[in-house]
Amino acid sequence: MSLRGKISVWIVALLILAAILFVFPTGSKPTLLDQLESWFEDYSEAVDSAQGDDDESSTDTTSVTAGKMMVRIDDEIGAYAGVETVNLVQTSFFPESKALAIVVDLRPVLALRARHNQALAALNVANVAERAAAAELARLKMLAKGTGSVATKNVSYAEATWHEAKAKLQGLNFDLQAIHDEALQTWGEVISSWILTEDSTQWQRLLSRQDSLLLVTLPLDISLATEASDIRIARDGSRQQARKADFVSAAFTTDQVIQGETYFFKTTTGQLRTGMRLDAWLPQGLEPLNGVFIPDEAIVWNDGQAWAYVKLEDDLYQRRSLLSGLVAAGGVFMTEGLTVGETLVIRGAQMLLSEEFRWQIEGDD
Repeated sequence: MSLRGKISVWIVALLILAAILFVFPTGSKPTLLDQLESWFEDYSEAVDSAQGDDDESSTDTTSVTAGKMMVRIDDEIGAYAGVETVNLVQTSFFPESKALAIVVDLRPVLALRARHNQALAALNVANVAERAAAAELARLKMLAKGTGSVATKNVSYAEATWHEAKAKLQGLNFDLQAIHDEALQTWGEVISSWILTEDSTQWQRLLSRQDSLLLVTLPLDISLATEASDIRIARDGSRQQARKADFVSAAFTTDQVIQGETYFFKTTTGQLRTGMRLDAWLPQGLEPLNGVFIPDEAIVWNDGQAWAYVKLEDDLYQRRSLLSGLVAAGGVFMTEGLTVGETLVIRGAQMLLSEEFRWQIEGDD
């Protein structure tokens, strides 16, 4: 019976006894009063004892569950749940940032290269025409000066032809330079050299789809480390399945929504297709961090947060937050919150979480 129920029973008893005092003769009152006093003393002791038990129970529940996020299980439950542990060891980790990559469509590059080749061919024709016009003008001038057999108007006509060819050649040079400038502004110096060089090996690999060009867009608050030469990419968001992509150059355009820094990378094509969106992981610096690694199988989720259990005693486990951890391939890397040498639960953590909340429910009741 709860404390409130006990108090209600005693109040009813007191009221009944008070009524009896008025009904019975006067001589019996001292005996009844003595009995009433004795019962009241017993009641007071019972109330004090009940309060002490409640306080002790409340203290025990808080220290074991809510206060420190601990749970105690006996050996039988632990064996049934298959709890397995491992001692944490120090490891090194290179921090990474996650970004978005997309396989670049090369059709605009093909169009630009075609324009370049056409302009180059026209320039070559113009060069030939200009040289021929210059040679014809020189021949006519020589004849006119030597024998006088060439009319002045013919020399003037040849000179005009030469000036026209020279102007056309100059215009085509301007066109070719404009294409170079457009390529440079759109694709950068490195990729422009691939596009505009006749026998570029890199361009041939892109054209034959041996390699794919990637445009990587970083989050707004992230910059690419200056010493970064490669990143890791994956189609399914799995860091463990990610493969390498090599740095090419900075890009000069950005995503209209994300507005972050952009860079070009290249990777072997494999199963990639034009327009595919990929997850990318970028290294942040060359100095590794020291800490401990928490594998995925040791992680449990509660209230949208990741947690792990460590073993404090033979039957006592404590839940630790992984909120400050860094995402790594196959788990989480922790620089604080868990230390080297602690015993990590790598199997059975979900059972411990269920048992911990079962204790809390019993404590509330």
